[in-house]
Amino acid sequence: MGLVKLIICFSFFLLIFDVPCTAVYSPNYQEYDPAQRYGPRRPVGQEQSPYGRGYMENRQLSYNRPEGVNFEDSRILDEQPTSRQYLIREHETVSDKQRHKCRFWVPPEVVDKYPNATITQVDNKNRLSMIEACCTGYSTIRLLGVTVCRPKCGCQNGSCRAPGECECYEGFVRNDNGDCVFACPLGCQNGRCYLDGSCQCDPGYKLDESRRFCRPICSNGCGSSTRHNCTEPEVCGCSKGYQLTDDGCQPVCDPECGIGGLCKDNNKCDCGSGYNLKDGVCQADCYQRCYNGICVSRNRCICDPGFTYHEQSSMCVPI
Repeated sequence: MGLVKLIICFSFFLLIFDVPCTAVYSPNYQEYDPAQRYGPRRPVGQEQSPYGRGYMENRQLSYNRPEGVNFEDSRILDEQPTSRQYLIREHETVSDKQRHKCRFWVPPEVVDKYPNATITQVDNKNRLSMIEACCTGYSTIRLLGVTVCRPKCGCQNGSCRAPGECECYEGFVRNDNGDCVFACPLGCQNGRCYLDGSCQCDPGYKLDESRRFCRPICSNGCGSSTRHNCTEPEVCGCSKGYQLTDDGCQPVCDPECGIGGLCKDNNKCDCGSGYNLKDGVCQADCYQRCYNGICVSRNRCICDPGFTYHEQSSMCVPI
């Protein structure tokens, strides 16, 4: 009975003096987002966004897309340099342009190295089989029982429109390096987004002409050559497709043009005497077929990565 009286008295004491029984912790969510990528209001004096204000009265950190605004990248896609890995080879004959199918000769023992290929002709005398498969630059998939050839391009945040050509997804934009990066309201590279869909750049950066991503500022410029580019604030480097050498920014060819050629521009070779441009590389005339390889001299064939030399057919076949 004494214990009950003690509990009642203690409860009455807490009620009179308004003492909380438990401590309630209200987390500060800003500590979980130190970057604070989104700002509720634009700074005073900053230029108003062409997308309109679009603010919410209670300043919730959410975004209402303004009506009539097209967030697709309206700029024409620049043609990307065609690397050799995407080029249709001279020994391939396009048999179905719509489906990106090609026909070419291979030794019969390597037919199964080509996914979902079909044999269309057999040459018993030379022990070769003509197959129809996806052209170089395309990968093979099976869709509802049908072989589909899809382009390859190693694209991030986008889809392959053609071999080596990337188209950015909605909400992304192509920057000066040709990469697909976040655009507001998803994000802003080297800056932060505001609720009206605009981007404010970090110090040392400025908005590009499309006002969708931030590029670095070099106060003194980087010269008139298109090979030079402002890669970081106050730092001049080489544009994509060029590398810095003792002679300045020089073009890069992938693969190299070989001993018989000179890289004149990004993935463009100028061949010397006795060499011809074949499959994107300056090659010598040799007696081997050297399919999927490079003839560096009349009697020497170097196979591409992923291929090995087949002595009987003088071709390079998949490993």
